[in-house]
Amino acid sequence: MPKKEKSEDKVKLVLLRSTSDQYELNLIKGLLDEAGIPFIIKEPGSSGYMRIIGGSSVFGSNVYVDASSFKEAEEILSSFELDETE
Repeated sequence: MPKKEKSEDKVKLVLLRSTSDQYELNLIKGLLDEAGIPFIIKEPGSSGYMRIIGGSSVFGSNVYVDASSFKEAEEILSSFELDETE
């Protein structure tokens, strides 16, 4: 008999950030890794192939985290953002 999933075992992914900047993507990945927050990176369309072949993509990347980790992840990222007026 198959095991039934509990509702608390389900993961609800929410979009944390979208970026087309490779430096920013690496920074986000590093900060989330350091904090122990699991994430998934999705690249729309042929973006993944373009990143492999050309090293970057004009389509960008979307970083998703579980809804239960979103607030913590957002706080971590916002503490490292530069003020655009500088």
